[in-house]
Amino acid sequence: MLKKAGNLFVTAYLLLIFGIYPFYMNQGYVDIGKAKYQFFIYSSLAASAILAAIGGILAIQNIRSRRRNHEPYLIDWERISITDLCVMMYATESFVSYTLSDYREEALWGTEGWYMGLVTQIVLCVLYFLISRLWDGKEFVWYAGMAASGVVFILGILDRFSIYLIPLAVREPAFISTLGNINWFCGYLSIVAPVGICWFLFGLQGKVQGNRSGQRWKRWAAGVYVVAAFMAGFCQGSDSVFLFFGALFYILLWITLKNREWFRDFLLLIFLWGISAQAVRLFRRLFPESYNYETNNLCGYLTDSNITLIVSGTALIVYLVLRYKQGDGWLGNREQKMIHRIMAGLPVCGVLIWLAASLLHLPGSFFVLDKSWGNGRGMAILSGLQMYGQMPLVHKLFGAGPDCFSAYAYSLPEVAEQLRDVFGNNRLTNAHNELLTCLINQGLLGVLLLAGVFLPFIRRCMKKGEENHIFYIFAVSMFCYFLHNMVSFAQVLNFSFLFLMLGMEEALFTTAGKNVR
Repeated sequence: MLKKAGNLFVTAYLLLIFGIYPFYMNQGYVDIGKAKYQFFIYSSLAASAILAAIGGILAIQNIRSRRRNHEPYLIDWERISITDLCVMMYATESFVSYTLSDYREEALWGTEGWYMGLVTQIVLCVLYFLISRLWDGKEFVWYAGMAASGVVFILGILDRFSIYLIPLAVREPAFISTLGNINWFCGYLSIVAPVGICWFLFGLQGKVQGNRSGQRWKRWAAGVYVVAAFMAGFCQGSDSVFLFFGALFYILLWITLKNREWFRDFLLLIFLWGISAQAVRLFRRLFPESYNYETNNLCGYLTDSNITLIVSGTALIVYLVLRYKQGDGWLGNREQKMIHRIMAGLPVCGVLIWLAASLLHLPGSFFVLDKSWGNGRGMAILSGLQMYGQMPLVHKLFGAGPDCFSAYAYSLPEVAEQLRDVFGNNRLTNAHNELLTCLINQGLLGVLLLAGVFLPFIRRCMKKGEENHIFYIFAVSMFCYFLHNMVSFAQVLNFSFLFLMLGMEEALFTTAGKNVR
């Protein structure tokens, strides 16, 4: 009975965060960062207290049942995975970073408007353990989350075309949907949208060869979700969304090479991507005065050109050929491995070419990492490297303190002067690169532990997805999140979902074959 109560509370909490949290606002967009944080932290602290009490009682019962050695364990507290160990060490490192910080008040709660301090970090780590031990993996949580995020994306599209269904106190083109500015929107998109996109490709029905008959309406619903997510990405205005698109198609191609039907549907996904861009183009032509954001960017260029039309047309033709061509033959293991090796080498070659071009100062702002690169991101990255170089050894290892990037940056006169020259009165709170920001905030050990949490996690999900492809959702979401955040940052509308999904996967991993069909 108590275990069922724990699962019920976890499910209610997940529905609250995935289904209600993205819509919460206080006085429109006024102090949206603070409003979102307060909603998250208060609900999470309450959930943690209730779940910890339930978990503690279950742990005591577990110990007693083991002593008697006749009754089954009521809860699997004693199984420790690599992810568990890394999360525990990450939480410990965050606390040590806080205790060694020169800015403890800021490190405790985090920089105003961002709130990624010690409290947030520890609460997320605690929630990971509680969710992973108490949740039973009910599918309707996913459906509720996808429905909510789909509405968020549709609101974003409507906002961009000056159709406002929700009254807000502040109306600025840089703010979109109910999430804040476009960087927050893209961060949310990068980790949540892959859930619905993977549902479109693989379904949530378990085995690779599972029968999808009777699920046609769900597939159509997933297709609508995919178009909404892609259209929202194309019209939000930030070029960083193309890192998300690239990461998404890269990892999905890697996965779908294993199965002819999956690869065929992958081509259909590309078709929908191109059609989504053309839909934005059509709306911009029909309502030219309504579109309220600049178009001199990659989003504007691709939605106003024939490139995406050509891509979608080509993908559709190949899709139709594969669909109607006779024969069930597909790539063998040898061919798959060869393509995977080529795919693995391409990013490495790309990075090396970019570094060489940057060092040689080839013309073109994309290749030269200077203070104007990436709409000011170059200055943020270069300043972050400069800041880390000036740190004493102990802070190189443990950082300036959780979410203390800004406090440390503006304590260095030379760095502070450079930042004011570029950003004026706007205070830089991160390096616009998650790993570099983590390096400043929590040091080299923090970066290594964060990588230790998620790299083995992604690898495990990729392997487990071959048997039960719901696990591909987690791998794709995490991969897209981190690739996108190479030019972005952690905040309460994306980093929080990261740890919640980490706990959800751990729960499914331990119950696979029992509660997951």
